[in-house]
Order: sequence, then C-alpha cells, then structure tokens
Amino acid sequence: MKVFVLPILLAWGLVVSGAHASVAPATEAALPGIAASLIASHASAATPAELIVLYRLQLAAGRYADAEATLDRLAAAYRSSEPRLVPSVVPWQTYARAKAYEANGSEASAALRRAFSELYGSLPDDQAVDVGPWYEVDLDAVRAKVAEQEKACAGMRLADCPSAANLIAARQGLAAWTYLVPALKPLLEADTQRRFLVDDQILIPTPDGAKIAAILVRPRSAQSTRLTALLNFTIYANDDWSMDDAKKMAAHGYAGVVAYTRGKGRSPGAVVPYVHDGDDAATVIAWLARQAWSDGRVGMFSGSYNGFTQWAAAKHHPPALKAIATHATNAPGIDTPMQGNVFQSFIYYWPFYTTDTKGLDDKAFDDRAHWTGLERQWYVSGKPYRDLDKIDGRPNPIFDTWLKHPSYDAYWRRLIPYGREFADIDIPVFVETGYYDGGMVGALYYFQQHLTYRPSADDRMLIGPYHHIAMQTGVLPEVDGYVVDKAALLDLQDVRLKWFEHVFRGAPLPDLLSDRVNFEVMGANTWRHVSTLADMAASYRRFYLTGRHEGDRLLFDGAPDKQSLPPELVVNFADRSDADFSPPAGMPDTRNALVFETQKLTKALEIDGLFQGRFEVVTNKRDFDLAVNFYALTPDGRYLDLASYLGRASYMQDRTQRHLLQPGQPNTLAFQSQMVTARLLPAGSRIVAVIGVPKTPQTQINYGTGRDVSTESMADAGDPLRIRWLAGSYLELGMRGSLEFVRGR
Repeated sequence: MKVFVLPILLAWGLVVSGAHASVAPATEAALPGIAASLIASHASAATPAELIVLYRLQLAAGRYADAEATLDRLAAAYRSSEPRLVPSVVPWQTYARAKAYEANGSEASAALRRAFSELYGSLPDDQAVDVGPWYEVDLDAVRAKVAEQEKACAGMRLADCPSAANLIAARQGLAAWTYLVPALKPLLEADTQRRFLVDDQILIPTPDGAKIAAILVRPRSAQSTRLTALLNFTIYANDDWSMDDAKKMAAHGYAGVVAYTRGKGRSPGAVVPYVHDGDDAATVIAWLARQAWSDGRVGMFSGSYNGFTQWAAAKHHPPALKAIATHATNAPGIDTPMQGNVFQSFIYYWPFYTTDTKGLDDKAFDDRAHWTGLERQWYVSGKPYRDLDKIDGRPNPIFDTWLKHPSYDAYWRRLIPYGREFADIDIPVFVETGYYDGGMVGALYYFQQHLTYRPSADDRMLIGPYHHIAMQTGVLPEVDGYVVDKAALLDLQDVRLKWFEHVFRGAPLPDLLSDRVNFEVMGANTWRHVSTLADMAASYRRFYLTGRHEGDRLLFDGAPDKQSLPPELVVNFADRSDADFSPPAGMPDTRNALVFETQKLTKALEIDGLFQGRFEVVTNKRDFDLAVNFYALTPDGRYLDLASYLGRASYMQDRTQRHLLQPGQPNTLAFQSQMVTARLLPAGSRIVAVIGVPKTPQTQINYGTGRDVSTESMADAGDPLRIRWLAGSYLELGMRGSLEFVRGR
C-alpha cells in the first residue's frame, strides 16, 4: 500500500511544491467524502469532458467499479466523436482496476501487474501499439492543470468551491499519472520484449565515413519469416516517438525501422538539415535489403520533413525502395523556408530545434514569446531580413545559407527530384494531406510534378479536413472552428497500412482510394474520387476584378469591367504602426489588401480544387509579393477558409530565375493556388477574396528595388507601392453546381 502514499498526497494538494497553498487543505480522510458528495450532480454526464470528471470523482471516492463502467462509456463516446482517443482510456482502466484489486486486499504492485496484464498484455499487437503511447504523459502539464484549477478555488475550503469537482478531477489525474509513469515502465518494457525483437543500437556506415543511427523492431512471432522493411528517415530524433513508429509497423508484420539524419541520436558529427538525407536514406535502404531477415523490399513512411526524405531517397533510385507513403510533405525551397520564393519567419528558429542537440531542443522551440518578440523587433527596426540573427544575438548559419538562395536554384534542386527526374521514379506513391495543413503546398507540388513528368505514375492522394500532424496524432473533431464531418473521422494510419497491404501483399485497395485523387467535401459529409486535381471541379468560373464598390468592399463580376476606375492598392512600407495588430477572432487580415466579394448565393454551391489567377497590373516598383486568400462568408457572418496563394511577382514566370517587372508598364502575372479546397457553401454565402501584399512581422518584406530582398531595408521603402489591376484581371474557381446570385445586397 505504501506505493500509493505519495500520489495520494499529491492528488489532495498537500505536497506539490506549494502549488496548492491558496486552497485550504482537506484531510486525506475527508477527500473521498467530498468526491462522493459531488458524484450525484454529475450522474447525467454524457459528453467526454463530463465523463472524465465523473470517473475521476468516482476514483477519488474509492468507487473503482463505477469508475471502470464510466470509462467504458467514455470509450463509447470517443468512438462516435473522436475515435483517435479510444486507446487513451486503457491506462485509466488499468489504474481503476488496479485500485479495485488493491482495495480487495492485493498488494499494490501485484494489483497493477494483474490489471496491466488483463487490459493491455492481453491485447493483440496491432491494438497494443495504439494504446502504448497513451501511457506516456507530460507530468509538468498535468501539474499545471492542477495549479490552474487551484486558482479557481483560491481562498476557499475545497468543499465550498463551486469548481471543486474539476479540482478533484485534476488532482486525481496527477495522482494516477505520478504513480503510473514510473510503475508501468518495467511492465511496458517487458511487454515490448515479449512481443518484439528490438535493436536500438544500430549505426549504419555511409560511403563517406558518416554513421546513421537507427532503431529496428521486428515481430517476435515472425523470427523465421523474411520481412519487408518500412522505414521512417527523420531529423526529429526522439527515441520514444521512433520506438512507437517502429513498433506500429512491426505489429502489422513488417520490420519497423526509424533512422536519423546524420549527427542525430548516437550518430557522431554535426547536423545539417536536408543536405545529406537523400544519399543517407538510400544507404540505409541498401543496408536493410542486405539483412538476413529481409525480403529485399523497403517502403518508406511518415510526413513533413520525413516526407521530404522519402522523395530525396527516391531521387537516388535505390533498387530496394518499392513504395513511399507521405503526408504533409515538406518540399525544401518550395514550401519552406520560402513559399513562392517568399521567406517566412516561422522557420527561422527550426534549425535551433533540430540541430542544437542530438535530440530536439524543445526549450528553444517552445519559447514562442522570444521568437514573436524577435519578429516584432525586426519589423519595427526596418533592418534587412538577413539581420534577423544579428538582432537575435545568436548566429543562425543554416538560415543564413538559405537566404543566399532566393531562387529555386541548384542548391535546392539537388535535394529532391527536379523536372524530368520525376519521370524516372516508377514506384507507387501514397499522399495524404489536409485542407488545414500548411504541408499541403509541398504535397501538391510533388504530386503534380510526378504526374506531369510521369503521367502513368501509380500515385494515390487522400485529402480531408486535416491538420499538419493528423497522421501522427489522429483526426481532430474540430479544426480552426470547423466541426469535421463524420465521414472524415478516419484512422489515417489504418488507411496507410491498407495501402501498404495492397502494394506489398496484393490486398485490394480500400474503396476510399478508388481513384487517383480522393477528397472529402467539407460540409457535405461525402467523399469524391477523381483522376486529376483538375477533375475535382465539374466546371470553372472566372471572377473578374472590378473597381465598383458596395460599402467598403469591391465587387467581382462575370465579365471584364471596362467602365469603372481600375482598383488600386497602396502600401506604405515605411509605416510600422501595425506591429502589434492582429485581426479580430475569425476575421481575415485585410491590411495592405483589397477585398473583393460576390453577391449572396441563391443556393448551396460546392467549391472544389485549385484556383487560377491572371492579373494585368501596373506598378511603380520592380517587384512585389502577392498574397491571395479565398474565403466563404456565410450568412451568419463566419469566414471559412478556402484556398490560398503566396508568391513573388518576379518569380511567377519561373521560380528558378527572377524576371523583374517594368514599372509604369502593364505586367501579366499568372499563377495557381498552392492549396486546394472542397467545401459546400450554404445558400446566402458570399465568395470573398483578399488580395494583398504581405507586410507583417512574420514574413520577409519585398521593398521592390529589384535587389536581393534579404538585403533591402526600410531605407529602400521610398514612395509607397502602388498596384493597379487593369480590366480583364480575374481569378478562376472550380465548382460543382450552378452559380446564381441574389440581386442587390
């Protein structure tokens, strides 16, 4: 019993470093009674949040069987609302059952072993690996939650606090996790050894003398079977994450492998993002194919930076590489550190995060106040963008190197396939991306380039209302205020595994991937399946920019406007009075922009796919950056994101070579959105486009001199930028359904 003394003290707020000093202490004996008295008022709990409070009150009251029954209800609620969280219930079931056994006379450690064996140890491998990560918890975050609830009860006895139930629930969380985290560690390790063969000490030599750290996990039940290896090659060296990834693949009958960028983990030497990953991943693939347990085939998986490493490996054509499954895929030079040749500041501190240590520098990465302050300081100072590290007072040589390559030049092109190199990549490719994923920019780039140069490529794309890490952490039930359709609440990892089953084991493709482009229509709760991105829409309609106003907005029209004055945008680069500006919640940022909108739709309309733009502009500068963001303005006043574009005018013709504008002369700018959408707009909505010039602390500022933008400063601002859109300038949207508008406002 002694093993539970400290967690109980922590839970009741008698011990945690003074965090609960503002609440009058309750005796340990009184707490179960206080918790029990609150249970009745929570008996009607139905939502996950309510059920969490209820089962923790039941635990605190010693009603362990009731708590386990409530946890069963919580799992059922998650299945219908947020399936990704169903496995998270098992650790709490383990705790509740262990406490019940203990209450019936079992010794604490024996009670926990029994509960763990019944609820986790008995699971098949493919279910156990989904539960395993939920036994990991950030105790500091749990303590912070307790402190937050303590504040709500400051100066009151716990029994008199209106939010006592929430406080007890938070304390019970701390009690459970403070005990479970250390107590379960040996049980989890033993269970892993029972299920899998693990080698986490691998160092793979490269031809140039480097060594690549890798983790290999194989199913123990398949020791005599030759296995296909599934490899995640990553710069994000975190052995817990890597073990989870490798075990997941091993649980499905593969050899799960995670290898790190040279210099990460146990690999000696310096870390350089991007530069060596293609060669090194190819080396790892060849090494895997030579192992005695290997069937000679390797697939790659994962996303973001790890999606880049897959295309980087494919550029080198290692014979054993037979398939890649990417998501949220980073394309260096295309989406980061610059998009449309415009550098973005969110990537400035990423090199510190990934290269400061052999692991990851979470402290630096999480210091958002510092990075936001740096961006603001640079913006207000008006100094050149290349001075960011000087302002910060810390060298950032990786970022500085990137700034020396504002064109998509040989520096970037050597990292991933370029041009006709895509034609030689003849392996199946699975691409997952999301409407709320900045990584869609890279994902679409690879997909379009591969099919452009190899039209017969066996590529499949899945697009839904997903955020950047949905593949890793599960699909959220709500993203940026949008409640995700039930049809889109998928287990994305399961879809990926079914695709691998098709590629490596001849299983049928899931119906969800029945065509090349498979996308969920937000608001329609339905999936569509088409052959190309262009086919996402049934028709296309041009929206011409006009100089006609209604209120403070400009109007779109179905034909060129040759009557009114051309719309004009004026941007004063010397004005930094907006350094602390942020738009109202839910509203688009319309600074330094023109806003165009349609009349109200008479009936619902589906907007699908990419949008195109063709502008005829006259400007007084040799260059400018352009941002176009489409929204739907719903009848209840909400703005729904559709699709966007960001690019430097001088690179729109060719991202590899700059073509400066002719001031005072008409210039044609043709571009395509870097993201797609698929959304059903309700009747009464308006289609809105915000067309502007980026001038914020978060983005490089193009002053228009024609010099390297990173060297420009406020001293180069000169006269305000002026852009006039001539008649015939338009944006073109894809849609399904007829486009009809209500006359007048």
